[in-house]
This record gives sequence, structure tokens and C-alpha cells, in this order.
Amino acid sequence: MNRILVVGIDGGTFDLIRPWAEAGHLPHLARLMDEGAWGLLESTLPPVTSPAWPTFATGKNPGQHGVFDFIQPAGGEFDLVNSTSIQSPTLWQILSNAGRQVGVINVPVTYPPAAVNGFIVGGMLSPRAGRITYPDHLLDPYRDELGPYRVAPAVQHKEGNEDEFIADLLDLVAQRGKYGLRMMADHRWDFYMVHFQATDVLQHALWKHIDPAHPLYDPQAAARFAPMVRQVFERVDDFVGRLVEQAGEDTSVIVMSDHGFGALHWVVNLNLFLLQAGLLQLKRDPFTRLRAGLFRAGLTPASVWHWIERAGLQNYVWLVSKSTRNKVVSKFLSFDDVDWSRTQAYSMGHVGQIYVNLKGREPQGIVEPGTAYQAVRQRAIEVLRELRHPETGQPMVDQVIPGDQVAHGPYAQRGPDLHVVLDGYRAIAFPLFATDSRLVTRQIRGDSGCHRRHGILIACGPAFRGGQTLQGARIVDLAPTILHVMGLPVPDDMDGRVLTSILATDRPVAYEQASPAEASADSALSAEDLAEVEERLRALGYLG
Repeated sequence: MNRILVVGIDGGTFDLIRPWAEAGHLPHLARLMDEGAWGLLESTLPPVTSPAWPTFATGKNPGQHGVFDFIQPAGGEFDLVNSTSIQSPTLWQILSNAGRQVGVINVPVTYPPAAVNGFIVGGMLSPRAGRITYPDHLLDPYRDELGPYRVAPAVQHKEGNEDEFIADLLDLVAQRGKYGLRMMADHRWDFYMVHFQATDVLQHALWKHIDPAHPLYDPQAAARFAPMVRQVFERVDDFVGRLVEQAGEDTSVIVMSDHGFGALHWVVNLNLFLLQAGLLQLKRDPFTRLRAGLFRAGLTPASVWHWIERAGLQNYVWLVSKSTRNKVVSKFLSFDDVDWSRTQAYSMGHVGQIYVNLKGREPQGIVEPGTAYQAVRQRAIEVLRELRHPETGQPMVDQVIPGDQVAHGPYAQRGPDLHVVLDGYRAIAFPLFATDSRLVTRQIRGDSGCHRRHGILIACGPAFRGGQTLQGARIVDLAPTILHVMGLPVPDDMDGRVLTSILATDRPVAYEQASPAEASADSALSAEDLAEVEERLRALGYLG
């Protein structure tokens, strides 16, 4: 029976990892690539952490498991997702039911942790004070020796605090690695997974320092910070090597990412564009008209932030309570000003997700299903093709992909009706209403990197053939591949396929009839936990 070790490097991209490995900076990843099989791993659409990891864990597209983003929109409002939003059995649940022992550390969208044959330590979206482990008190014996377990970064990047920011991420990697090694040693396991989030946070903030083609690239700053960025990956590489060595030669290893990474140049205020096109409408009351006029005149969250920056007060903003900051932001034009009785489409989500205001799905939906829905969707596609960059005049939209070409299954209607790919993902959308009166603007928070569709996959060990180049691998393929490697049948409702071309044996794939899905009720977090997780997502840029 093969044991499997999976290491998740969030946002890992061969654009960085391959040259650094070849130059000797990442020796352990280099060895795994030399001795195993490796290639690009296609993520979900959109390539976002929250749908990607459940897709990995279930072997199913979001229309089958039900998670499309960090949030589930509903006409200008939204709910945060968590592990109970996943409406399909996960890999660790399937393995547990088959009698295999599992250990899962820090994988996103695993909070609240499910009961398994083994243990789970919740990852991103876990509140710090929540019950983040199954079983309870799992980490208590390690606290004095290893320090309190950290769910997330403690330092938010701001211009000028790069040293503190990177030091915090290095500590986060070290602590995650130490817990991963110690838990591996202390528990029996057949499947073991450790996830490193720091790489994603790092690249969002500091991509401009490792990309000479980035508009914000500064050679002097790059000379100082690029080696520090690489140092975070070097620390991850060190723990990859230590985890692989401790797991033993009889263990097969998969190193993967949920998506890739690249430059971020621009932010598009899609709701302003839909407003301009007449697909979104504002209320006609005097206060909304006043806010709209002030917004068009330039009184926006972005302009106020720039004034604060010029005054050198930006670091003091974070000392103000979240509720006070939200009260200030609510004074600007927002979804509260939308007239849903006349609105046909809106955008919510930071990678270009557009929703039709569909009757029966949206709280104040007006668009009838069927012909009317198709007409609104087609109208949105046509106007999006007219979106131009204000400086270059070039089209901003590469693709507009209908949601029913992306997701299928009982929860497909929860997903976006249109996926908009903006300038090869070099531009993203403002995730909520709008941040600036211009259609296309710079990122208010200063992020310089964002996600790409293809991440990494490296497979090495006794289950895999060495010297293979992967072609066409998808994140949805990994759950069935892992089940097959571990000698278990693949449920026939999984969307993924077993990656037989890289396997060391030609054993036929066995399938079994999937058990009828039991829809679980979404479990909302407490108000305090929701506020903490929402604030963390805002700090990371996923909610503006």
C-alpha cells in the first residue's frame, strides 16, 4: 500500500521555481523534478484559492462541490464560505472511510475541521480563536516547544515595511514546517499533507521586485528585496526536503500549487462599466445622486487613500477600528445605492466574475430564466468586448466565458454567469462595488502580483515514473490519481481522470459507484469569527 505525502505551495509557479531550482537555490525541488515527473497544473476558472483547493480535495468542478470563491454573492451582499460549503466528500474523508489514516495541515477551506481517521489542522479562513483542529486540543502538547500555532500572517504589507513583512513570512513558513515535521513523526498516517500559504501572500505584495518588465520595477529596490523574496521559497524548499526525508523512501511525493502567479498592472471597476452600459442602475433618490456625482468628480476610496498617503498617515489608518473604517467607506457610492428593480447584471469577485440579476436566485432578481437570461448574458458579453484601456486604447478583455461552459452539477447556478479574463490576468476586477471613479486604475493597496491559470505539479517516488513531462494535468485530476495510487477505487462521479501516463505501474483504474451526495447545511461562523476572517480577506485584497 503506497503512502502519499502532498506539499502545497500556494501560488507556486515554475516561472520562479524552475530558474531558481536550476541555479541551485531550491535543491530539494530540483531533485524531485530531476527524479520524478513535473509539469503545469491547470487550476479552476477563476484561478482562486478558495475554489481550487476544494476542487483538488474532491476531484470535482465547483458546480459539483459548490465553492466558487471566498464569498457567495447574493445581490450586493455576500456570505463567506467555509468547509461546510463543500457539498461533496473530500479526499481525506474518502480515505478515512476506507480505513486509511490521514493528516492534513493548513489546507484552505478546511475550517471547521471535519471528523476524519486521523487529524486536520484548519488553514486559511480559520479564525485564530476558533476550534481549528480535529480532534480538539490536538496542538496543545506542542505549544510550549514549538510556539502557538499560527493560522495566518501577522504583518500586512505596506510600502516601507518590507523587512518586517518578509521576516514574518519566514517565521510563518518555519513554524508551519516545524509543526508539519513533528506531527508527521508523532502520528501514524497513510496520507499526509502540509500547505504553505506564505508564498501566495509574498507574491501578491512583492512581485514587482522580481519582474523587470513590471511597470513598478525599481532596480535599486529589486537588488535589495528580490533575494529576500527568494529566501522565502528557499525556506519552503528546505522544509520540502526535510518532510520528504522524514517520510521515507517508500513514500510517494506530490508537490503542487492551487494556481500560478504573475504580474498585476491594473484594476478594472467592472460595476462602473456595467453602469455605463445600462446593465446596472442606481437609485434615483437625492442622496444616491449626490454620492454618484461626488464619485464621478473623484471623491472615492482611492482618492482619499492617496491623500492619506501624501500626508504620510497611511500607517495610522490601521489603528482605526474596522467598524469605523467601514462606516467611512459606506459613505461612498456602493451596492447600497443600486436599484435592483432595474439592474440586470453586476460584478462581484476580484477576477472578473459577473452575475445576472436572475429571478429565483438573486434576492431581488428581475431577469427571467430562459430567453431573457440568455439575452442579458449576451448583451453583457457584447459590451465587455468594447472595454478599452484608457491609456493605450487596447481591448482589456481577452475572453468572456459563460458560466455553463465552466461548471456543471447541482450547484452550478451558484457560480458566475460570466468569467471575464482581463489582459491575461494582468488586470483584475475590484471585488465589490468600485474603488475609483475611473474604469481602469492602479490597485489601491499597492499589490503588484496576482494569480495565473497554471500552477505546478511535481510527482516523485515509487508510484511515479521518473523523467516524465506532464502535459494537460488539471487540479481536478489529483484526487482520483491519489486514490488510485493508494489502491482504492475512484468514485465514478469525479470529474478528474487518473494521470496514468506518469504512474510506475499499468494497473487498470478501478471505479466504484459514488454514494448519493448528501447536501450539508452551510454552517455560519460566529459574528466575531466572521469579522476576523473578512478583515483578513480584505487585508489580502480579496475583498478590496
